[in-house]
Amino acid sequence: MNPKKALIVEDTAANRIFFERLLQHAGFDVTGVETGQDALQKIHESDSWSLALIDMEIPDMSGLELTSRIRKQFPNTCIVIATMHDERSLMQSAFDKGCDIFLVKPYGFMDLFKRLTTEGTARLQESHPFVIDQYGARKFEALASQ
Repeated sequence: MNPKKALIVEDTAANRIFFERLLQHAGFDVTGVETGQDALQKIHESDSWSLALIDMEIPDMSGLELTSRIRKQFPNTCIVIATMHDERSLMQSAFDKGCDIFLVKPYGFMDLFKRLTTEGTARLQESHPFVIDQYGARKFEALASQ
């Protein structure tokens, strides 16, 4: 049986270490990187990823661009965008690019951890798109088209 593999893309070392430990405790084999280019190299070195947790603001590309590229190569990977920006238009853009879960920092990490340990990534993707923020987890309602 293949281990559950998680990729963390976070340029702030303290946050990356926290995410790595959190996901290790949830049973994942974790790879953490600082940049989008490092992430692209890692995704090409593997044939599957269970989870990708991507910071929205990384030094060399946007989290949205990286989300789109990971989604194209790994359609079954559960993708979590983590950011401090709690904006509906940004959430919509993230979901349009292939994000499954939009997590607003610093809220929701324990909620995500509990869901990963009880439901697993496949079950989380079935209920996407959803947001985890200061109000807890909820299904995202798409913006009405103009």
